[in-house]
Amino acid sequence: MTAPTDTPPHGSGRDPEHDAAHGPAQGPTRNPARDAIPPAPTPPDPAAPDPAAPDTKALAAGARGNRLAAFAGAREGVLAITLVVVLVGITLGSHGDFWSHVNINNLLVRIAITAIPAIGMTLVILTGGIDVSIGSMLGLVAAVGGLLFQAGWSVWAVAPVFVLLGAGFGLVNAAIILGGRVPPVVATLGTLSIFRMAVFLVLGSNWITMIPPELTTLFITSRLWVLPVATVVALVLMILFALFLRGFRTGRHIYAIGNNAEAARLAGIKVRRLELYTYVLLGAFTGIAALLTLGQSPLVQNSTGTGFELGVIAAVVLGGTELSGGKGTILGTALGTIIVELIKDGVVLMHIQPFWGGVLLGGIILVSIGANRRFPGKAAGTKGAGG
Repeated sequence: MTAPTDTPPHGSGRDPEHDAAHGPAQGPTRNPARDAIPPAPTPPDPAAPDPAAPDTKALAAGARGNRLAAFAGAREGVLAITLVVVLVGITLGSHGDFWSHVNINNLLVRIAITAIPAIGMTLVILTGGIDVSIGSMLGLVAAVGGLLFQAGWSVWAVAPVFVLLGAGFGLVNAAIILGGRVPPVVATLGTLSIFRMAVFLVLGSNWITMIPPELTTLFITSRLWVLPVATVVALVLMILFALFLRGFRTGRHIYAIGNNAEAARLAGIKVRRLELYTYVLLGAFTGIAALLTLGQSPLVQNSTGTGFELGVIAAVVLGGTELSGGKGTILGTALGTIIVELIKDGVVLMHIQPFWGGVLLGGIILVSIGANRRFPGKAAGTKGAGG
């Protein structure tokens, strides 16, 4: 029987004496320092997309979607969509008569006549006030100006009288409201009746028709670019006062007064002075509207200006200006003015009974007030923001 042999250490397969003399068999020589260096990375392919880089197209599309959603959710976005819907409806309902040259020209002038005092009304309502007397004020200014035209005064001589008379009547309203501490609605309801009675006293039962044709030529039929001069005047005033509310300290003070008049006073803002300025400015702009009204329709009668205040207030409130004050924009007022005048124009073109125009305006005011209170975050502007 053969005796077992010892297994060579480490599986060398050599004789133990040989291992003792020469050492165990060694593998390939290793360098620890060299083995610690990682292999060089493979350079990236320039044509291959970077997985960590953002998708710029997706980001741009998302940004556009967010802007569109914000615009559609804002009051101005809703008004723009409403304007398109109303425009399409009137176009279909009038069988194309809406787009006649005469109708478009008259519409642009009517928009200007409403938009100019709507600027002043926006400022007044932003401070928490209101003036419901401007229709009768317009009639009284037109009656006095008509008498001056009848006496032979030129357009350039009478035009400043319209503005100064309007500003003076606005000052009367401001004195009653601020000096007598009478609520604005009550005070201007009173002056509405007083101004209308004054129209009857000035005109009696007579009409004034001797309005110089130069007035119509100057503001209604003459054009700057493609727009009537009256429309250009309204557009320039809209832009100026939009910038004023947004970019000037006094404009921001008007918002502050509407938010909290007492806090504004404690902050050093001249509250009563600014409120007075807004009423005077509204009166002056109503005087300009009276001048343009005579240019479009060269006739003064006892009913001139009746109901005018309803269209102006409807335009301002529809545009997102809150009757409580502190919130609103001139852009919203401009869009509201266009919609209101489109509806009034559609009532005429579609041969609807005229009294429905007043019903629609009243409904617009009620719905707009409800929308402003129900969805305060969606209205134009923000409290304390400058427009």
